[in-house]
Amino acid sequence: MLKKILLATATSMFLLLSAGASADAVSAVYSCTLKDGKTSEDAHAVNAEWLKWARAKAGTDEISSSYVTSIVGDLEGYMWVDTYKDLAAWAKVNAASLRDDNPELADAFDALQECGSNRLYNIEPTKAAD
Repeated sequence: MLKKILLATATSMFLLLSAGASADAVSAVYSCTLKDGKTSEDAHAVNAEWLKWARAKAGTDEISSSYVTSIVGDLEGYMWVDTYKDLAAWAKVNAASLRDDNPELADAFDALQECGSNRLYNIEPTKAAD
């Protein structure tokens, strides 16, 4: 219960801060591994359903989600990179509960993968020199 209260408080703070924040895009990055017997095709199928849900929650189609794998270096695992048009869109999705709204989809993610870490990044494009 305390965890839900803290999450709700943190999300509310993000919503308040995002109201005055710049319109720079943000990306949420999750580092994951597939569970035994699961494939990248399984991941794409489950994530396509999540993307539909997230866009509805945010009220915008300006959310993308990418399955990112390494070509060189550590080839274990993958990342989800979810990019939102702004912090407000991310906050709307983050404030929603996939488990409450769509428990079957939440269960599908649980059966699919283990995600050990995540980060939220601000994306500030560099403007080309004149």
